[in-house]
Amino acid sequence: MTIKSDHNESGTQAIGAWVSQWQTLLDEGAALGAEHPGVLRGSTGESGKCCVMVSPHPDDECIVGALPLRLLRQGGWRVVNLALTHGSNPQRQLERPAELEKACEVLGFENRLLTPRGLVRISEASRVQERGHWADCVEVVAQQIRALQPDLLLCPHPQDAQVAHRGTYCLLMDVLAGMPAHYSPLVALTEYWSTMAAPNLMLQVDVPELTVLLSALMQHAGEITRNPYHLSLPAWMIDSVRRGAELVGNPGDVAPRFSFATLYRVMRWHQGAPAGGGLQVAWEGGRFAPCGDRLAFLQG
Repeated sequence: MTIKSDHNESGTQAIGAWVSQWQTLLDEGAALGAEHPGVLRGSTGESGKCCVMVSPHPDDECIVGALPLRLLRQGGWRVVNLALTHGSNPQRQLERPAELEKACEVLGFENRLLTPRGLVRISEASRVQERGHWADCVEVVAQQIRALQPDLLLCPHPQDAQVAHRGTYCLLMDVLAGMPAHYSPLVALTEYWSTMAAPNLMLQVDVPELTVLLSALMQHAGEITRNPYHLSLPAWMIDSVRRGAELVGNPGDVAPRFSFATLYRVMRWHQGAPAGGGLQVAWEGGRFAPCGDRLAFLQG
């Protein structure tokens, strides 16, 4: 005869109820509309600082945009988004810029359209096999970087497991290699398709900030219709707290009490630097940036 423990059964029921709430949240999220919540007034650049997001696709400006959003809202930075490609679906390439413009309005970012359909074949293979095409794409982006002279650039890390993400990293490295020797911006590497081994900045994201990022992401209506990946954005940021506590902090230390966060690896570009594409780590160790931190360590 099996004797049941009321205590264990009660505990299991409580856990099951908690898990059920997650399912309810996903169901409720799927029912939310993508109404445009209105335009967020962007920074006029009163700090004199500029951040450029070199985004592989429309939507990356929302997914990894917590750092630029903090800089804009609390630091007075100017933020400019460059979406290199408009995705691989030709039928969507002319539609996605309108969605992107709405998303950038929500975020308060400037948005610069590189071509009507975006750049194409941004990949490691094209870098080697289509050198003329690759050089043309590098020059399109280099023109923007020369004009804007950003203090900080964002791009995916080199092992991010998506073709255009890895291609975007390679393209930006080639752009920077052609810049004047005195140009030495910060470069924040981002992650999405694959995690980074050694992030050095964990940026807390509060509920209002996550609300803005998620509202912006939902403007990419065609994308979230085919794949409702916007529903997992809060959970992805929750997991970033778990990972960042050990990778940005030290194993065994008490984790910061963040609910949501985004991870970055902040580097400094030095022309002619040794291995690493001219990138050298911006500081030793890791940094936690709670809400309200104006990120003075990025002011240079």
